[in-house]
Amino acid sequence: MKQLIRPDVVRLTTPILVEQICINLLSIVSTIMAARLGPEAVSAVAMVESINAVIGSVFSALGVGATVVVAQLLGRGEKTTAARATLQALISAGLIATVFALLLITFRVPVLGYLFPGVDADVMRNMQVYLAVTALSFPLSALTIVGCGAIRGAGDTAATMKVNVLVNIVNVILSYSLIYGVDLPGTSGEKLVPAFGLLGAAYAIVFTRLIGVGYLFFAVLLKGDFLPPRALCRYRFDTHLQAAIFSVGIPVSMESMIFNGGKLIVQIYIAGMGTAAIAANFIAFSIASFINIPGAALAVALTTLVATDAGRGDFSAARRTIWHVMRVGWIAMAIVGTIFFPLAPWLVAQYSQDPAVIELGALLVRMNCLFLVCYPTTFILPNGFRGAGDARFTVLTTFTGMLIFRLVLGYVLGVTLQFGIVGVWCGVIADWFVRSLMYIVRLRGTKWQRTGLAIPPGEKEV
Repeated sequence: MKQLIRPDVVRLTTPILVEQICINLLSIVSTIMAARLGPEAVSAVAMVESINAVIGSVFSALGVGATVVVAQLLGRGEKTTAARATLQALISAGLIATVFALLLITFRVPVLGYLFPGVDADVMRNMQVYLAVTALSFPLSALTIVGCGAIRGAGDTAATMKVNVLVNIVNVILSYSLIYGVDLPGTSGEKLVPAFGLLGAAYAIVFTRLIGVGYLFFAVLLKGDFLPPRALCRYRFDTHLQAAIFSVGIPVSMESMIFNGGKLIVQIYIAGMGTAAIAANFIAFSIASFINIPGAALAVALTTLVATDAGRGDFSAARRTIWHVMRVGWIAMAIVGTIFFPLAPWLVAQYSQDPAVIELGALLVRMNCLFLVCYPTTFILPNGFRGAGDARFTVLTTFTGMLIFRLVLGYVLGVTLQFGIVGVWCGVIADWFVRSLMYIVRLRGTKWQRTGLAIPPGEKEV
C-alpha cells in the first residue's frame, strides 16, 4: 500500500509544524497585546512591520541560501565544508543586517514620511519610535534566521524548533511585562516594572532576539557540528562558498523583496482607506499566517529534501519528492480551510471589539480559506525549485504576479473602482493563481534541474 506521507517528510515537517504553531500562536498573543493599546498603536505596528518584513526578507533569503548549500554539501558527504559554509553565511548576514539597522535608525523620519504621508500624527510618532527600537534587532534576527537555516539544511529541524519556541515564549513574557508593567507584590498598584506601552513591545523584540542568539550559538551551533573548530579564530572570507550561498540567496532575496515590497505598496493603498481597513488587513494577515502553517512547514521541509536529492544529482527523486509534498499540502490545506472558515468572526474578535473591523476582517479571513487550494503550487512548489538551485525563475514569477495582478489589478479594483480592501485582496488572489500556473509549467519541464553548487575540486573532502 502506498504511503500517504513518507517518513522523511514526517521527520522534517513535524518539528517545523510544532515550531510554526507555537510561533504563530505566541505572535498572535503579542499582536493582541499591542492591538489593545488602541487603533493608533496597532496601525503603527502594522505599517512598521511591513517595512521590517522587507528587510527581514533579505535575512530569510540568506537563510534559504544556507539551507540549500549545507543540504547539497551534506548530500555529497562534505561535512566539514558544510560547517565552513555555515560560518560564511553567518558573517555575511550579520554585516548586512548591521548596515540596514544603521540606515533605518538614521533616516527613519524621512523614510516613514515618504512611505506613509497620509497617516495621523499620533500614528506617525508611534511608528518612528517603534521603528527606531526594532531596527536594533536586525543583526540578532539575521544571525538567528541564517543559523536556523543552516541547521535545517543538516536535517535537524528539532533543534530549530527548540530555538524558535524558546524565543517566542520569552517574547510573550517580556511583551506583557514591558507593555503593561508588572505590579509589585503586596502593594496597591505600585509597579515592579513600569508600563512602557508600545515602546515596551519594541524593547521586548530586541531583548528576545538577544536571548535567542545566545541560545542558538551556545546550545546548538557550538555544541554540534554546525561550525568548524576554532571557527572565529581561523575565519577567512571564502569566495567560493560565499558565491554558492549568494547564488541562491540573491535571487531569493530579490524575490522576497519584490514580494514584501509589493505588500508594502499594498499597505500604502490600504493606509488611505481608514483605520478600520488597516486594522482588519493586519489582523486578517495575522490569522492567515496561522491558517497557512501546515503549508509553510511543508515548504521549509521541501527545500532540504530536494537540496539533498540535488546534491546527489538525483533529479528524478527530487521530482517525486516535490509531487509527494504538494499532494500532502493540498490535503492539509483543504482540512484547515474547512475548519477555520466558520470560525473567522470569532478569531477576528479576539483582536478587536470594533464591529467594523470584525466584519471586514472576517470576510478577508474567509477569502483566504476559500483560495487555500492555491497554496501548495504558489508557496510550497517554489521551495522545491530553490532546493535544486533554480532560484532565478521564482524571481520572474513573483515579479509578474506581483506587478500585474497584486499591484495593478489590486489598485484598479480597490482604489479606482472603490471596492476597498476586498478589491485589493482580489488582486492578491489573482496573483496566487497566475504564479501557480507558471510554477506548474516549469515543473513539467526540465530547466529547473540545475547542476547544483559550484564547489571547485580544492574545496571537496577526500
